[in-house]
Amino acid sequence: MSKRKSSPVAPNPQPRPTPPVLKVFEAFSGIGAQNAALKSLGVNYKVVGTSDWFVNAVIAYDALHSDKSEEIDVPSYEEQLKYLKEFTFSAESQRPAKHLESLGSEMIKRLYVAQKRTHNCGSITDIKPDALPDIDLLIYSFPCQDLSTGGNGNGMGRGSGTRSSTIWHIGKILRTLKKLGKLPEYLLMENVPAIQSDRYKVDFKKWKVLLSGLGYKNDRPVVLDASKFGIPQDRVRLFMASHLRTRLNIGRRIQQHDWDGNIADFLRLDYADPRIKAEADEASLNLTPSRQEMWNINKREPPYTELIHTITCNMDRTQTAALFRYEDRIRRLTIREAYLLMGFTESDYEKVAKLGFSYRQNNKLIGNAIVVPVLKEVFRAMFQGSRYLPDAVVQEGGGKP
Repeated sequence: MSKRKSSPVAPNPQPRPTPPVLKVFEAFSGIGAQNAALKSLGVNYKVVGTSDWFVNAVIAYDALHSDKSEEIDVPSYEEQLKYLKEFTFSAESQRPAKHLESLGSEMIKRLYVAQKRTHNCGSITDIKPDALPDIDLLIYSFPCQDLSTGGNGNGMGRGSGTRSSTIWHIGKILRTLKKLGKLPEYLLMENVPAIQSDRYKVDFKKWKVLLSGLGYKNDRPVVLDASKFGIPQDRVRLFMASHLRTRLNIGRRIQQHDWDGNIADFLRLDYADPRIKAEADEASLNLTPSRQEMWNINKREPPYTELIHTITCNMDRTQTAALFRYEDRIRRLTIREAYLLMGFTESDYEKVAKLGFSYRQNNKLIGNAIVVPVLKEVFRAMFQGSRYLPDAVVQEGGGKP
């Protein structure tokens, strides 16, 4: 009688190693769209430092992203002020604040706590490179006011003193980090496509040459429209990835799809809800003769199939994002809707709403942000095949190899 052959025992599958922690530094961090995108993507990351000088942005970033269980010892008002005066801040994001005391004791306390919890270095000009922690990814979304088609056209020339010229402080930081043997492996730049125009292309080329001299391989810049990433907004921005060893070629990996939805999914029109009505009231405008032109250009009415225009820092101007009928008036986007149209969640909005900022203050914060789903796909393309991105996340994105 023959013996029955036993089936081979399948080996126990080995657990996949946990991806290492991606150490991130957000320069010109704003309210942290970069942080939100990495979290949404599922990367194992840690923001080891931020840099922003706008007081409201630092406080909002803290509200959105910090672990509130982290206890911060708050010293006396005098000690808070002494510490904060080591940094350069701006109360309105345009000029350095000369007298922090004018913010009031409550804002000083908020700023002190936020500064500590977000590891904020203040203005990019305050950063001491030799004091920075190890960084794997440095993201720099430097000011676009001097490059944007709607800006002043003063450019980004080195030594020009424009806000867009603050990019050269990133170069200074990177040169020092190279001497210290601490260059980040990855860089990501975000700005307006006009940086490639004839007017600014010479300075942009100088920037790319600087990075090449440090050992970076720069990708061809990619221009991405938010409407191709599930957001019905015609916001177009340029991204350039740089890597220390090889070009990443993220443009070949990013998948885009035409918008075919309805912007009503992003609108909050249930005015029977007291919160929604209060927000609509805050966003409302009287239809004066001067605003009739605004209405004619930007009106959005059912069935709401048109895209929203680019959300800017001021939605009360002729070329605003969108206008809607509201009672016997018209209204702009509410701040809640603007958050949703930048890819943040309603929970994110609620966290910032608790800070009590005005419509104009919140408008400036969200108008300076980056669309989160666009950043998410950029990061997916950047880290595909790297040790930082789990295979399941790559497959979810459907990116090309």
